[in-house]
Amino acid sequence: MHYFDPPSLDKEILRKAKISNLEIIPIKPHATATPLNCLNNANSYIHSNGGEVQLGWIFSIMGNLALKLTAHAVVKQKDGSLLCVTPNEYRNNELRFSPDDSVEHLIKNNHLPMKFIPLIQNNTLNEYLEIERGMDKLRLENSGNVKAIEIQQIQLKASMLYPSILELAKKHTNKNDYCFCGSNKKRKKCCR
Repeated sequence: MHYFDPPSLDKEILRKAKISNLEIIPIKPHATATPLNCLNNANSYIHSNGGEVQLGWIFSIMGNLALKLTAHAVVKQKDGSLLCVTPNEYRNNELRFSPDDSVEHLIKNNHLPMKFIPLIQNNTLNEYLEIERGMDKLRLENSGNVKAIEIQQIQLKASMLYPSILELAKKHTNKNDYCFCGSNKKRKKCCR
């Protein structure tokens, strides 16, 4: 089980994430763009082609239990349309994107933040998401360079909770829901 790009985001998930504006935008990687470097990629594209940076959020789900919002930079072109210029191995042609100018105030050391939102109420899930938030805080505060021992300690805590999280995911995924494993198949045709 891992975070995956859901085939759809229902209104209840968007409500919990406090997302009111969701756009589907094309992905056309710029020739010099590199993965996981969206802010620099957007600025490089703008330097050559014009436009401006638009910050916002992209989405992934873990086991129908939690939504991860990852801050992302795209290009707002001269005609006002949005374009993602960053290659992404999980999303080929288009991207669900929620513009949010407040992301600019959350950037630390040129690194973009994440948010983790529970989709169900559960203490173990909340504890697991606190570990995720702690890892993101370390990444932001240390310019992306985190000591291996710190990562190992965090991963150990997460691994101790993982069996309970997996059971929760199984419990909260109906046969017609997309499978908790991230395959983008309905559960009835995937994990039992």
